[in-house]
Amino acid sequence: MRFSLLAIVAVALTWTDATAQMSRQRAEPNRPVAELFWAPTVIGTASVTNLSAGDLNYTIKHAFGLVSSGVENLYGLDGAANIRFGIDYGVTDWLSLGFGRSRFDKVYDFRAKANILRQTVSGSSPVEVAVMGDAGITTVKSGFELPDRMSYAGMVMFGRRFSDKLAVQVSPMVSHINTVFIERASDGTVLREENTHFGVALAANLKLNELFAVLLEYVPVVGDRSDGTVDAFSVGLDIETGGHVFQLFFTSSDWLIEQHMLARNNDDFFAGDFRWGFNVNRVFAF
Repeated sequence: MRFSLLAIVAVALTWTDATAQMSRQRAEPNRPVAELFWAPTVIGTASVTNLSAGDLNYTIKHAFGLVSSGVENLYGLDGAANIRFGIDYGVTDWLSLGFGRSRFDKVYDFRAKANILRQTVSGSSPVEVAVMGDAGITTVKSGFELPDRMSYAGMVMFGRRFSDKLAVQVSPMVSHINTVFIERASDGTVLREENTHFGVALAANLKLNELFAVLLEYVPVVGDRSDGTVDAFSVGLDIETGGHVFQLFFTSSDWLIEQHMLARNNDDFFAGDFRWGFNVNRVFAF
């Protein structure tokens, strides 16, 4: 009797273990790699990371004045700051929709992001691919009609995690602003804006540990550009706290949506014209 009971227990345990191993083996080959970036945005531009179905991400973006303004302006903290409040919702595991409002130019923007391809552990898909579109409406008081107030951005994001520590993203992008201006500087120089800009957003996430990661973001314009503008550059730190992802950074750009960041950045990071900023991302699961 004792032998029979031991035999039955041994067979049951063996069967359970074998079944569990078979299940793990079936799920293993094509599972997605860990998220390339910890938030839906790198610093100023969108990342390939999307929200899961039913998740809502509330974002606060904040960029202060130039650090080079000196101690009398508390190194930019007293300067004019741009702020964007945004909400994004995961409609499915591959599609999110969102909107936000920025202080500069009183812009309301509406966006959609879709993941086309996920990088897999097995290497059957070596990269992640996502697309993003954004439409902005400037609401400052003026005589402009609705078409004159519109601006647009489009991105195709290619991302790859090269190791547990390093993820990289390359994103061809286009910006179009319907209404542009011609300005005359104090020295008499005429500054002309272009309606359309093309560029490539380059980004990297270097994971230090489970709580911290270093971020780099560079957004060069390719081809014609508005007079007096400079390619945007940012360096920052991701801080993962569970429900929040805090992003602390230094950036040359005080614009907080992609079309303006590409087309209207006037400050040169490497000439000392950068500002401190932060993003707060809070995810709610429904």
